[in-house]
Formats: sequence, C-alpha cells, structure tokens
Amino acid sequence: MTRILMIILILLMQSGCKDQKIVEELGFIHTIGYESIEEGEDIGKLKVTVSFPVAETLKQQTNTIVVDTPRESMIFLNQKTNKNLVLGQVRSILIGEKLAEKGVWDLIDTFYRDPVLRPTVKLSIVKSSPQQMLSKDYPNYQMVDTVIEELLTKEARLNTIPEMDIHKFAKDYLDDAIDPIAPIILQSEDGIMSEGIGLFSNDQLKAFLPKIKASVFFLLTGEFKEGNLLIKINKEEKVLFSFLKNKRSIKVGLNNNEDIDVNLSIDLKGFLLEYQGEKDINNEKQIAEVEGDIQEYLENEINEILEIMKEHQIDNLGLGKYIKRKMDYQTWKNLDWPKSIDRVNINPTVTVTIIDTGLIK
Repeated sequence: MTRILMIILILLMQSGCKDQKIVEELGFIHTIGYESIEEGEDIGKLKVTVSFPVAETLKQQTNTIVVDTPRESMIFLNQKTNKNLVLGQVRSILIGEKLAEKGVWDLIDTFYRDPVLRPTVKLSIVKSSPQQMLSKDYPNYQMVDTVIEELLTKEARLNTIPEMDIHKFAKDYLDDAIDPIAPIILQSEDGIMSEGIGLFSNDQLKAFLPKIKASVFFLLTGEFKEGNLLIKINKEEKVLFSFLKNKRSIKVGLNNNEDIDVNLSIDLKGFLLEYQGEKDINNEKQIAEVEGDIQEYLENEINEILEIMKEHQIDNLGLGKYIKRKMDYQTWKNLDWPKSIDRVNINPTVTVTIIDTGLIK
C-alpha cells in the first residue's frame, strides 16, 4: 500500500513540474498595438506590436511585425520569441490615429468574435505610434503596459476620457442610433497622458474633444455623476466647481417628421471649491452672477460640441435613441440618422446651483 502511495505522489510531482514548465514557456500578451504604415515600401500594411511580461527578468518584452492582416501577425510574432504567445490575458488594444481614421471595425470584429479574449479588453486611440509608446524606456515606468491600463481606468473615473472596451465599442457601432467613442492617449517626453475623446462615425475617427470638453461631454451623457471641473470664465475669472449632483433629461418633440426638437437640460448642484476673480463670493447676488457665468460657459461648450457633431454628421451622444422611440420603424429608417442631425433643433439649457463656497482668492 505504501509503495502504491509513493508511486502516485511521484506522478503528481512530475505533473506539477511539467505544468510549471509549460507556464514558463508561455508569453501572456498584455497589450497589442496596431498602426498603419503610411510611407515606404510597406505602405498600406499593418504594423503590429505586442508587449508581454517576462518572469525571469521582471520586465516587459515588446515584439513588432509588419503584416497584411491582424490574424497572420500572431504566426510571425511567435517566430520572433522563445515564448509561445497567447491572447487570453490581453488587457489593452491600442490603435494608431491614422489607422483609426481609415476604420477599425475589421480589427475590432476579429477580437469581438474571439472566445479566448475577454469582452472587457480596453480600447484606446494613440495619437503617436503604438510601437514607439510600448517600446520606449521610461525613467519612471517599469511596465509601461500596466501604466497604460491603470491610466485609462483612473482618467475614466475622473470623467476626462470614456471607459471603453471592445464589447461596448462594438455595441455602439452596431446600433444605428449612436456612434462610438474612444479615449485618446499620447506619448509625452517622459510619460504617457490622456488627451480626450475621439468621436467616430461608424468605425472611422472623425473628430477629437480635448479634456475640458470631454468632461462637458460626460455631463451630456449623464455619466458625470460627481467630480471636479475647472472653468475659465474669462481671462480674469476662473472657478473650480465640484459636482455633488448632476441630473440630465432629454425630451423630443415631433411637430412632423421634418420638424424635430430635442430639449436637453442639465441641472447641476455642487460646491465652489476655488474662485479667482473680482466678485465677492460672500455676497448672494454675486454668487448668483457666478452661477450665471458657469451656466453660460457650459452652454457655449455644449453648443460647440453639438456643432462638431453636426459638421461631421455624427451622434456620439446617442440622441438618436430618444428620437427613434418617437417614430415608427419606417419613419426612423427614412430619417437616415445621423446624417440628418443638422436638421434637428437641439436646445441645451444648464441650471447651476452653488450650495457652498470654498477657497477665495
């Protein structure tokens, strides 16, 4: 009996050693970058860069390949490393700006249908080159791909960029009443930073909102529940407003199918954390003037965002979802949304209530 138990124990130990060896041979890809080649003999091809951690060195390794299609990239990338590269642990997909302008659905669809990948893989647009971003040695980063993942999570929590994954992007792309968005990040001299929101028409990047406008954009979507917003009323006046409550409502009026009104109202309540200017914040009348200034500032920002969407005939706010509910199917199809967005009367109104004041300078 004892002899049999010893044999079983030896077999189990051999099995554990084998599993450990197999794990050491694997390269768990953390981040994948895609960009289009714009010049030279490989013009029109796809440059694919992957990064994965290496346990032996406690560093990340990056490999790059030039290919015709995303799928064939894994074959050639595997030939450039002693690891067996696998996709099951991918956390982020980075897409170069030029490739995003041409269209990303073929790429997203590849991942969207892959059962190995998590649907929550983060998606972002890189203003520079994904290869350069992943390959550079940063003095303050040990693992740049981990830094990118944490940056995207933190900035989304602060309402400066959207929290976007391949599942949500695909969902918005396939919905005819909303266009997708994606966060923009860029490589600076000594690090990586978020830059705002990319606005898509179907699967093509069409426009860009910088960080301040991005926060206003989230007020419009109703996703900005709480947080701070720096508002420059004019050269002399600046306020830091902290939202305690943000309520957004959208009402659609149809006089006929050619006359569509969208009334978009936002009700904000919060604290004035800091004020720089000449007004007396202890005076109720002048507090009301500051509230009016913030309202005017936000309405101007909202109108600029709406003008960008009308110029590119896109609807990244999903206003089409509210209009669609008011119509029968055939009328909605005839509307040809969002190409008809410039025919819609969109009326934004903002109400700001300051319930407390903070630092005064």
